[in-house]
Amino acid sequence: MGAADFLLSPTVQHILQLVLAEPARQFAAADFAKVCKLDLPQVEETLTHLLGNGVLTRSEAREGQPETVAVNTAFVFYPELRRIALKSFAAAEPLRAMLQSKFRASVQRAFLLGEDAETGALHVLLVYAEVAPEREALDQALRKLLKSGALRQHVQADVVPARRFEALRRGDVLHARLAADGCIDISPTAPRKSRAVPAPSMGFLQRARQRLGGFGP
Repeated sequence: MGAADFLLSPTVQHILQLVLAEPARQFAAADFAKVCKLDLPQVEETLTHLLGNGVLTRSEAREGQPETVAVNTAFVFYPELRRIALKSFAAAEPLRAMLQSKFRASVQRAFLLGEDAETGALHVLLVYAEVAPEREALDQALRKLLKSGALRQHVQADVVPARRFEALRRGDVLHARLAADGCIDISPTAPRKSRAVPAPSMGFLQRARQRLGGFGP
């Protein structure tokens, strides 16, 4: 089995979803078994392989406490895997669904600009056409995402009118962030200007398989 196939087996996918959503968290084998609804021996065997491939790192077990693991941020494909996670289950999908459900009438465009290097918070830009989304309602919706576990990171949301957004020019800091590779469009509705029909959406497994297809055995 090639390394890419191994990394993307169903059990590995479940484990990666957890560790990539919370890179700073330490997980015990029992945590994965409970959340992913997997047999503990199966989890332990998979963790051994992930540790051996350098995808995870092991932390020293404290007396009376189980051994824990975390995602290895030095792993060669970590940046790609983390970006895939943000573009799907870890950020973009729950945020887009929330905006579509609660703020479609007011939010015209929305972008996930990236993560704060110090706090780990997600930075989101919301663009409104006429009436700005109510801040209290927006904050409440974001808190619900955190409480439900759909999001694992706090969100810093900036709200700007469409006229300011459309007036951005090269050289503006915000323009540069919007043009960066890490910027993810999470708009609840399509922009007014015509655009190409998007390709069918891919799940985490398909995205990662496409990205890691060249990872040799």
